[in-house]
Amino acid sequence: MAGEEVPWPPPPREPGPWSGGPPVSPPGNTPLPPLPGAGGVVHNAAAQPNPWANPGGSPESLTGANLAPQTGFAPAGGQRSDPFPGLPAGPRVTDRAPTWVLIASAIIVIALIAGAAFVLLKGGRQYPSEWDARVAPITTWVAKERELDFKHPVKVNFLSDKEYTARSTEGGDDDSVDSKQYYDDQLAQLRALGFVSGDVDLAKANDTLSDSGTLAYYDPDVEQVFVRGTEMTPALRVTLAHELTHVLQDQNFDLERLDDLSSGQATVLRALAEGDATKVEDAYVDQLSDADKKAYDEESKSSGEQANEDLDKNVPSILTTIFASPYILGPRFVDYLDARDGWDAINEALQEPPTEEAMFDPITYKTDAAAQKTVTIEAPQGSEAIESDEFGPTTWFLLLASRLDPKIALAATDGWGGDQYVVYRQDDKVCMNATIEGDTPEDEQQMADALNAWAAKSPKGTAEVTTEDDAVQFHSCDPGKDAKPVGNEVTPDTLGLPVTRTDVYTEAIGADQTPKQSACFANGVIKAFTIDQLNDPKGAFIRSQAGQRLLAGLRSTCFG
Repeated sequence: MAGEEVPWPPPPREPGPWSGGPPVSPPGNTPLPPLPGAGGVVHNAAAQPNPWANPGGSPESLTGANLAPQTGFAPAGGQRSDPFPGLPAGPRVTDRAPTWVLIASAIIVIALIAGAAFVLLKGGRQYPSEWDARVAPITTWVAKERELDFKHPVKVNFLSDKEYTARSTEGGDDDSVDSKQYYDDQLAQLRALGFVSGDVDLAKANDTLSDSGTLAYYDPDVEQVFVRGTEMTPALRVTLAHELTHVLQDQNFDLERLDDLSSGQATVLRALAEGDATKVEDAYVDQLSDADKKAYDEESKSSGEQANEDLDKNVPSILTTIFASPYILGPRFVDYLDARDGWDAINEALQEPPTEEAMFDPITYKTDAAAQKTVTIEAPQGSEAIESDEFGPTTWFLLLASRLDPKIALAATDGWGGDQYVVYRQDDKVCMNATIEGDTPEDEQQMADALNAWAAKSPKGTAEVTTEDDAVQFHSCDPGKDAKPVGNEVTPDTLGLPVTRTDVYTEAIGADQTPKQSACFANGVIKAFTIDQLNDPKGAFIRSQAGQRLLAGLRSTCFG
């Protein structure tokens, strides 16, 4: 298996308080900043109140006078297949490598566990005849909780810290000409879109995202689990519950089919898989003994502080955000599917992933609004094409929110109907062109207006937006390393607005409101309250008489 590419990056955990609490980051499978789990539950800390929670199960309790916000919006963390759309998968490019953080298998000879028996199964691949005794009890628990059966055991490789780091970062940072050009092109594109400025060591950021604070990951390409260390601590057992859920997903829904899916669907499949595994992981944490929970909390906090320090030092916040964005949204989408029809709805989505728009805004799920238009674009004549793909609603939202009011950014993104971009080099300058179509002509105009406002803040002569052929044409070039940064820093907090809307919608669906009523209430909350009011951990305004009057009006309007 030496030298094989791994099409699935080590999946992340998302423990930790969202804001204002102690830093708690993953002892698990991918480094991320402190991010609470779905539904406002913070791993390794006391549960945070969900402002839209429905403890009584009735519409009245959902929207009643005791409504109060949680600490921030508490999205679940994770990673995107291509944390920056438009950037190729890495220096070692295959026909269609699906992930920016390309984690190639290290050339490491891993000795088989002494005495382990292997059987020959499909495709000539070898699998162990039984699970490693250290993980067998976890597999039994996971299969029961997830209500799926493992088709066969897989090998679990317990590696030294050095071996694990080598495998998780191999292929990220090297001194080859191709590698240097790859990272230079990435950096130029990031600057063209205003996400970074100056010089950034993206190779180092790559390795930091791949390795810091991680304990294990499942690689569906070789169908094996890789673990850092050999001691079965509570934190490692929790992480393995998460990773073994990925094994279940792969054996029941085929995670390797990513190349057969559109770029947006591939992104959603990863996000769904992560949200699903997080749901199982949360349940596993809940059943730990008090002593194990305490040990888990302590290990999580310790490793999380170091991981956060590494991220802050080596990774621009936009990379962490886009790296995490589908997995911030993914677990929330899983929450919605669970409220809709439990495991059956989750399984259906894993089998046939919807478009990214449905994940970004579950209100559109299984509606005409989620239908995606086919858009094509080519690099200008005489230029060198670097990459072409779909940008997607999540990244358009982050782009717009970096310079505009998030509500304006969200409204413009909601009208997204499809897009295609091309990154190219012309006259030694890297630029990006994109064509965006809206659901309606009015939506296209709204997107054009928002992008024009964004472009107006770009360095002179680097960005332009036009409307032609019933579509919005976007153009932006690298302003160079000396250009000053413009706009607001993009962080996971930036996704608070769409995540809050999804939370409100999910809670309403869970309270047996109709999709129309739930959408009315969710969109009403977003419009009625300011960003600061929605994210206020104390909920001062929402608890005030004025805030309660706004909610009462929304209840009357939406629920009758």
